[in-house]
Amino acid sequence: MPPSESSHTAEEPTDTGRPSHSGGLRAAGPGRLIAIGAVVLAYLIFVVVGTMQGWSLGLRIGLIVPTAVVVWLITPRRASHPKPGTYTIGVPKLAYIGVLVLAFCVFFPFVGWPVALWWLLLFPVIAILWVNRTYTTISASGLELSTILRKRHLDWSQIKGIAIPKRGPVRARLADDTEVKLPAVGYDRLRELIDASDGRLPDVFGALEEAQEREAAKRRADEQAQAALDAVDDSAATD
Repeated sequence: MPPSESSHTAEEPTDTGRPSHSGGLRAAGPGRLIAIGAVVLAYLIFVVVGTMQGWSLGLRIGLIVPTAVVVWLITPRRASHPKPGTYTIGVPKLAYIGVLVLAFCVFFPFVGWPVALWWLLLFPVIAILWVNRTYTTISASGLELSTILRKRHLDWSQIKGIAIPKRGPVRARLADDTEVKLPAVGYDRLRELIDASDGRLPDVFGALEEAQEREAAKRRADEQAQAALDAVDDSAATD
């Protein structure tokens, strides 16, 4: 269970990080995104026209296979030599299972009445963009924060520490005492963030362990002192 809130001051930075892998929609430039959108839009138009003209359901659904192949060819591949010294924490790839389930849920109603229900296909598209665009990259220059709507870069000199709220993503506490959410970095990914920073962010787990050890040592000392007092009392009573 995470603490209700905690903030710490970052230590002297050093260089580290596991390479991140750029690829997919995350690495696609505006031109490729427009091309992918155009292919998907063309397929939607085909389905709408086919429904209005009474084309067979198999033909309308079957064209999704070549459409998916074209989108896959347009999408950038993973870099063969990822940029060294960076580590990316993103939404787990298992989230694509949820996207697939969502796509199945909305696709068949759309095919049945595409003129009125075309907007249902926006939900899996938004979900894919969310999975690909939500991440935090740790590098020697700082933190790169990306959401579905915007990107932001934080230099290490701007970051004073971290804050752990009761719910939601971990936050970076800045020098002006404002807090910024770290996309995709929940409490369960905090260890990855700390390890990737290589000392630029404090090891809150180590601090917690030290505090627990001090508390346990104090408790043992109190128990020993109480046992000694009890022994003195017993000796006095015997005399």
